[in-house]
Amino acid sequence: MTDYFLQMGLSNVCLTLVLAIVAMVVGARTKRPQLAHMLWLLVFVKLVTPPIVTIPIVTIPAQGETAVVVNDLSRAGPLISDGRQPDIEASSWSKLGSGGWNHARVWLPPIWLLGSVVVFAWSVVRVFRFGHLLATESDAAPLELQTAAEKMASRFGIGRIPMICTTSARISPMVWWTGGKVQIVIPTTLLDQMDARQSQWILAHELAHVRRRDYLVRWLEWLACVCFWWNPVVWWAQRNLRATEEICAALLERQQLQPAGSACGRRNV
Repeated sequence: MTDYFLQMGLSNVCLTLVLAIVAMVVGARTKRPQLAHMLWLLVFVKLVTPPIVTIPIVTIPAQGETAVVVNDLSRAGPLISDGRQPDIEASSWSKLGSGGWNHARVWLPPIWLLGSVVVFAWSVVRVFRFGHLLATESDAAPLELQTAAEKMASRFGIGRIPMICTTSARISPMVWWTGGKVQIVIPTTLLDQMDARQSQWILAHELAHVRRRDYLVRWLEWLACVCFWWNPVVWWAQRNLRATEEICAALLERQQLQPAGSACGRRNV
């Protein structure tokens, strides 16, 4: 079982690193953020699925004492020596290395599991605290914003309109979902600084995230981060996934609102 966990971890690290490099190259060399987002998403899918190819874990046998060869005293004649002495220092370092690796093979899985438990508990506490903050400092959005959300939702092809809320908490506009109905939360301080048209762009951007179901990706991302907290590729992929996610949502938002804006401009002319 110990070797299985190590094989799974090592195999997923190697494969996800390759996928992450491919996703980075695609995002940098091509103008296809949807493809780059799919590749970054594939990194997380691969992390929570069994490895396709397992990398064997090497077991280093502990070396015994260095054998010293002596001449057969039963034979007549002088003792003949070849002048070579056993390399005791090299043998000691070899035994130390093999013993250290074999001990690490035993202790790494418990450390991995303990770290996952800590990350899981820490993230659950944060979710509950943030959920409580939204519950106590959020209200239903104004009627005009609710009406605009219904019109935009039909334009985006969203069948179930999310709950639109405003909050006094100092946060960025976001989509929040922990089960039940999806919520779009917009800070009141931001709405107070914008006119109706600007607030509709903010609302459209969050509806684009709802249309793309990016809130479901957060759960996959969370599961991968809990299971592979020690893998730096996970945190690197998380930043890039969210960056490409914002680009894709902005493109979808522009596709849905640009025709209406162009038609409005022609009427004004």
